Amino acid sequence: MTVSSSGLRIRLVPATGAAVAATVILVGIGPTTAAHAGTFTRESFSFSDPFAGSFQCDGFSASFAGQDHGFVTTWFDANGDPVRQEGHIEAVETDTNDATGASVEVRTRLNVHVDYAADTQSITGIRNLSNQPGAGVVIQSVGRLVVAPSDGQLISVHGPADDVFLGGGFCEALSP
Repeated sequence: MTVSSSGLRIRLVPATGAAVAATVILVGIGPTTAAHAGTFTRESFSFSDPFAGSFQCDGFSASFAGQDHGFVTTWFDANGDPVRQEGHIEAVETDTNDATGASVEVRTRLNVHVDYAADTQSITGIRNLSNQPGAGVVIQSVGRLVVAPSDGQLISVHGPADDVFLGGGFCEALSP
């Protein structure tokens, strides 16, 4: 799975049994055992970033480009340790098969909730969704996904999840 504040790609790698392929946490702060009591401070930021890159599929290479935007709020305990984080991300990207020129538009609209003491991160909403005329839904990762941020282990998934079961569905949607 990939999520970053400078580009949005949400994809679990099936070969590792749902290991995280890139940063899942919006702010790179590790888990903590801070208690959920006392006075909290919070920091918020918003972002809007273009992103682009490439990826390999079985038999062809592909590229993606898009734009994301959203906001993130992190709560800290009295020691300055992160306790909780919430974020909202929206993005639109175009994925293209470099050999054939076939492309899909992928839409994302999700919420991220991190509980550092419990070492859980839930992602709810539309992680990736793409429709093609005549083919219907070709990428569908919607619902709720829960992982452990410290090691990327999948805890649970509810809803259609191409990012877990098809490697994202990206290559399948672009296959000749």
